Amino acid sequence: MTGNQARSESLLRRLLDETLDPAYEQAAERHARAPVTQGKPRGWTQGLLLAACLTLIGALSTVVISQVRSSAPQRAELREALIEDITAQRAAGDLLQERLAEVRDEATRVRQQLLAATSQGQSALDELDRAESTAGLTAVQGPGLLVTLTDAPAPEDGGDNLGRILDRDIQSVVNELWAAGAEAVAIDGQRLGPTTSIRSAGQAILVDFRPITNPYLIEAIGPAGMFDRLLESGAGRTLVSYASAFGLGLDVRPQEQIELLPGTGAAAGRAEPVALRADRREQDRP
Repeated sequence: MTGNQARSESLLRRLLDETLDPAYEQAAERHARAPVTQGKPRGWTQGLLLAACLTLIGALSTVVISQVRSSAPQRAELREALIEDITAQRAAGDLLQERLAEVRDEATRVRQQLLAATSQGQSALDELDRAESTAGLTAVQGPGLLVTLTDAPAPEDGGDNLGRILDRDIQSVVNELWAAGAEAVAIDGQRLGPTTSIRSAGQAILVDFRPITNPYLIEAIGPAGMFDRLLESGAGRTLVSYASAFGLGLDVRPQEQIELLPGTGAAAGRAEPVALRADRREQDRP
């Protein structure tokens, strides 16, 4: 056997006996030694950092909870003070309304005494009476309807109450009553006039910026046909469907006699006479 053949056989035998490269063996040895030399210090550092974070979170939570508990009595006192202030302001407003009604009645009596002495004065007095009646500034009585709207019971799961009466529900009923021929309308005793606003502020419903509460009573004086026209109107059918679907209350009852107090009215900030169409044609002629 020559030297070249011997070297070839030695190389083949080495390839068959040593199938794994020495570099792989060295890398495996380093990997096996790594947990012993580096894994323990790294795990200990991470555990210490986690413990510090949890301690900090616990301290912050304790501070927040203590602040919330300490401020709870202050919030309760502030709420009670606001309720008392609102009640006092409302009582003062009611007294002013009563005083306004007294002064208005006195002014009406004096006006009637002065104007009724002459025919021209009586004519002006009749015109004023018609204007005040249209504006809801005089007390009226007569047959009509009593419409009661009631919120549906709150859901037991604490979800949204889809059967809660909204301001637009009351608006639609009032508009249908006017269209059905109502001569005078009041909501929870508050007489409606030409400038009355019905709107919401949050979950509260306001009539001329005065809150009204559930159940909502709508009184209307007018012809007997209002009952059928209201129930057959779009608003009536919509409320009937809401009552069936969401459980809100709708009750419409004819009344033989309804008495409505005069409204307070809204002071006009600016008023200008409006020319009639015939007058404008006369002005436009050359």
